[in-house]
Amino acid sequence: MSAVPADATPNGAADGIAAAAPASGEPTLLGIIGGTGPAGAALAARLADIGCEVTLGSRSKYRSMEVVDNILDRWPERDLRIHPGANSLAAQKPTVVIATPWDAAAITARDVAEHLRGKVVATMSNALARVDDEFVPLIPPRGSVAASVQATLPESRVAAALQHVPATELGNLDEPVHGDILICSDHREATWHIAEIVDRMPGARALDCGNLSNATAIEAFTAVLMQLNTRYRTRVALRLVGLDHVPISVLGGGPGSADAAPPVAETVPD
Repeated sequence: MSAVPADATPNGAADGIAAAAPASGEPTLLGIIGGTGPAGAALAARLADIGCEVTLGSRSKYRSMEVVDNILDRWPERDLRIHPGANSLAAQKPTVVIATPWDAAAITARDVAEHLRGKVVATMSNALARVDDEFVPLIPPRGSVAASVQATLPESRVAAALQHVPATELGNLDEPVHGDILICSDHREATWHIAEIVDRMPGARALDCGNLSNATAIEAFTAVLMQLNTRYRTRVALRLVGLDHVPISVLGGGPGSADAAPPVAETVPD
């Protein structure tokens, strides 16, 4: 199966969340900026598998085409709608995820900022370094990668999400995700929107973790999970207890509502 570049679509930034929410029966359109690394490619496969239509962005459209071909060749029996393209094309989609390495996230966001005004933009990078056998969290100047991206995109609604999901598990479409996805943002409708998408993933549970200031702790905690993976030769997943009978999200806001919105999902006991 071969990849065919997607056609450009209108910015849609003025419509914000409304543009990101498709009509009934239509796929959710997403762009992944810097999506040719392991995390971005895995997320593209998972999102396409839950019915989204994904544009996988890269600095090189040819690299994007190669990665998309690899995804489609791995899952030939699945109807995965993934299109290759440059980062600028991915940025034109109604909802955007930045999947670059952490130190390139804000720079890349600035390069395509004109396409991101008014949109929900999710970041999934962690500022980490490896020192000998230890993973060490780094603190970017604004406290987190997500906060740096929000400062770069003041007219966008940035949410931190998906930092804790190992790429191998995220990209294995034969298995559920198995874990809680922590989401935080200074824009409640952004949390609502990303949580609604996450809750479509089999095994995943979206949790509203408050304001974007909490991204510092969420991103840094990934160092702990990676250290556990190294010490125990496994891949751990984050699962919080005590929420089995509580609605996932008590957001008090969602598309078209400033005060109330239906919960994103409701958990059931495992």
